[in-house]
Amino acid sequence: MENRLPDWIEEQMDDAIDPLVARAKSEVMTVDVQGGPAGHTGLRARVAAGVGVRKGISTKNNAYFRIYTSMANTAESPIPRGLDSPKGWRHPLFGNRNHWFQSRPTRTGWFTDTIADGADNIERAIANALDRAADTIG
Repeated sequence: MENRLPDWIEEQMDDAIDPLVARAKSEVMTVDVQGGPAGHTGLRARVAAGVGVRKGISTKNNAYFRIYTSMANTAESPIPRGLDSPKGWRHPLFGNRNHWFQSRPTRTGWFTDTIADGADNIERAIANALDRAADTIG
């Protein structure tokens, strides 16, 4: 068996997933952090740049996709989840490891709520793709 989805299935999935990824990127740009410095430090832009999709075929020939967040700087890897959680994230204040600070977002769910809101559209796209595949085989 070939380890790749037909192009039309991938296109249908992309049509369902890409707007959701774009919306998550947009949502994180609207999150403010309580007690943080005034102004825009570029943190939210770095988080938005790290939102993406992994697609593929597993070793058991199961197709999958995963919407994820990552940070280019591994020291910042807790930040996307911290921006999505009421707990926030802990970090050294201005790099001073003797003084730690807890940053908390003023609202949560930029990632989890956005993805959950789009789940029905993705489910519909998968069902449509499977129906089309069944029609093609039949």
